[in-house]
Amino acid sequence: MSFENIDFKNDPDFKFKEIVCENSECMSSSYQFDCYKDKNGEIILISPYFNLQDLNINNYHISLINLKNNQVLRTLNGHTDRIITLRYFQDPNTKNNYLISADRKCNVIVWDLSHNCDKIFERNIYFESFIYSTLIIFESNKKYIALTSVSSENITKVIDIEDKNKIIKIKDSKNLYVYHLTYWYNHKRKQHNIIQCGKCKILITEFPNNQTYDTIFTTDKYPYNMGGTVYKNKEREFLATSSSYGLIQIYELELKIIMLKIKLEDVHLYSFIKWNDNYLLILDTSNKKIIVFDITDNAFKVKNEILCQEMYYDRFIQKIDHPKYGESILSIGIDYKIKLFINKNNNN
Repeated sequence: MSFENIDFKNDPDFKFKEIVCENSECMSSSYQFDCYKDKNGEIILISPYFNLQDLNINNYHISLINLKNNQVLRTLNGHTDRIITLRYFQDPNTKNNYLISADRKCNVIVWDLSHNCDKIFERNIYFESFIYSTLIIFESNKKYIALTSVSSENITKVIDIEDKNKIIKIKDSKNLYVYHLTYWYNHKRKQHNIIQCGKCKILITEFPNNQTYDTIFTTDKYPYNMGGTVYKNKEREFLATSSSYGLIQIYELELKIIMLKIKLEDVHLYSFIKWNDNYLLILDTSNKKIIVFDITDNAFKVKNEILCQEMYYDRFIQKIDHPKYGESILSIGIDYKIKLFINKNNNN
């Protein structure tokens, strides 16, 4: 189960608890990390690392950390440059766990976390800039990876893991800076969709037929669509996207209409998470706070703003059910430290 899809019972309100990793060997080399549950039900943190003491050492690896005791369980080796992005995905059919990672030289590796962390895909995928966001798409017995970059000369690429020499290019993403990839499965049409949050527009493309489902435009005032999440509310499916300069859009996926535009002043928005059926949480990185949106009955109103002083220009948050502290979030920012914030409303 994805951590995004867990509905927590308590209303969100956070306080800083601890830095999960605080020495030079335990600092993330990108603004990303991820989590998953292993076969024993333990929550495992996935984070890329590099040696800050001597950058000449070819020491780029991924660490798997048990959040029960913050101990490194295993390191995954194979990258030869700084790891820029990684994301965890679970096959909805087999429940196997997979990790996709990409480094600054555009070397891509897919790891089978359920089977001894074996590499099931490894190759260099050419982009003029580095790979900025990734997806894994599970279709019947096949697995595809989607990759994108922030260079205007690039195009989103999709590759069959079993046929790594064949690259499918998403034609409607040509010359678009894409900052974030999101997946949506259209149950009514039984169709996979790749959502590309890019500069001044958001593209929704059906896969594998490579047809454009819809295009959502933003203005020059809010050009950078940095994050997005698909969520369900009373049988209706929505896409929530955030612009770095304060525009939030709520889009009804089946009707293909923008339900709401929310413009916030003096904020810098990055990642979204769905807390439960009542709330969406949005990270305002410039003001060190989390904005809580009430989505009950599709209200889309600001419920609360939670100031977290320790969020030093944090860029990415993820919710977890911590083994000791219960409902919590992890965050990471420009200091590369992964921090734990626990919910004040927890009973423990």
